[in-house]
This record gives sequence, structure tokens and C-alpha cells, in this order.
Amino acid sequence: MSTGTGAGSRTSGWVLFVGVYLGIAGVLNALWGIAALAQKSNFASDSLIWSTISTWGWVALIVGVIQIAGALLVGAQRAAGAITAGFLAFLGLLVNFLSLGAYPIWSVILLVTNALILWATTVHSDEFV
Repeated sequence: MSTGTGAGSRTSGWVLFVGVYLGIAGVLNALWGIAALAQKSNFASDSLIWSTISTWGWVALIVGVIQIAGALLVGAQRAAGAITAGFLAFLGLLVNFLSLGAYPIWSVILLVTNALILWATTVHSDEFV
């Protein structure tokens, strides 16, 4: 009976971490976007660096959906998963930093989540192939 200890038989813990956290970040960004589009009064629109809360709602929703797709790509152990996850984490960092004034606590949580994803993909990139 084989125990399956070959090189490609198990998913690395870091690959699983990145996939799950990227999925969480995607869901949270999508929820942020939906909430920003539905209930604009819950956000501090005057504190935004650029544009309106509707624009940032759409941007967050689109980034969230793309992050969820990226999480599925990482979960499927595709070679482009690490590169995609790193790029999407950077994109999430950028979006959440620029929209920090609208809902600071939520944005800080997403900044930390995306920073962890970016860290895991860069430090443990050799485990993604």
C-alpha cells in the first residue's frame, strides 16, 4: 500500500493558506463592494482620496470576484497560481489602501489579509509549482 509521499501528491500548507486567504479576501472585498453600492450612507464618502463611494464599490466588487477566481486557480494548483495570487494580493492592497477613508476598520482587516497573502506567495513561492 502506497502512502503517497511523492513530490506532487500533497498540497503544501502554504499553498492551502494562500488559496483560503485569497478566497476570504475576495469574499470580503465583494461584500465591501456590495455594501458600498447598496448602503452609501454607511461609508464616509468625504474621507476618500479619489472618486466616489460608488466607484470604489464597483472596484472592490470586481477585485473581489477576480480574487475568488484566483483562489480557485491556486486551489487547482496551476503554475500561474502563485503569480496570480501575488498580483491579486497587491491589487487588493492598493484598492484597500486607497479606500481606507471610507471604512477604516474593514480596510485595515483587508490590508492585513492581503499582506499575508503577498508574504506567503513571495517567501514560499517554490512550493507553488
